Amino acid sequence: MPEASRFAPFGPDHWAVLVGTVLVAALLIAARRRLRALDDRRFRRGLALGLALNELLSWAIALSQGQARLPLQLCDLALALTVWTLWHPRPAVSELAYFWGLAGSLQAVITPDVAAPWPDYWWWKFFAGHCGIVLSVVYLAVTGRVQPSGRSIWRVWMWTNAYAAVGGIVNWVGGTNLGYLARKPSQPSLLDYFGPWPWYIGVLEAATLASLYVYYGVFRVMRPAQGARR
Repeated sequence: MPEASRFAPFGPDHWAVLVGTVLVAALLIAARRRLRALDDRRFRRGLALGLALNELLSWAIALSQGQARLPLQLCDLALALTVWTLWHPRPAVSELAYFWGLAGSLQAVITPDVAAPWPDYWWWKFFAGHCGIVLSVVYLAVTGRVQPSGRSIWRVWMWTNAYAAVGGIVNWVGGTNLGYLARKPSQPSLLDYFGPWPWYIGVLEAATLASLYVYYGVFRVMRPAQGARR
């Protein structure tokens, strides 16, 4: 792909997405008391359908181009959990959606693994999906449908390690790169600062645990005054 037609990290289109995502998240947090008073079932389910259709459309387009997309990356699982929580909130699912949505999808928005710039379809698909997850879990948190505790951090970390163990086996057998455990992303990312393979995986373990504590702290700032809602 010619250099001029490649996605440029922190170029104008990327900065527009980052600033827009931060502004919307800040508005959600600022309006959390008003949002909590609304009957938002239709809105939540419409958002869930939008996220799901965005993903299903990408599978159909990939198949039409002779490619099979395996929805097994951590962000794919975060998407499924977010859609589930938007549609029918459940504590065990919602806490995993919240932490994976921020730890995985937010990092993907900051350091996207995107080949082509705006207005390429895959650019739109990537940012609509990942920003949609991030803003959805922020919305779920400010409206009381996510209620993680300190113990949630360790539960989510154990689930993350379980995913890494399964992903490592799948990578070894199928030559895939689930969780970027087999090699680093093609675009610049935090993993570039974590050393060579396989050593960066150990650093990633520690960074993941630290990030879960950070996002729990963020939740304590966003959380509403009352208990969980359905």
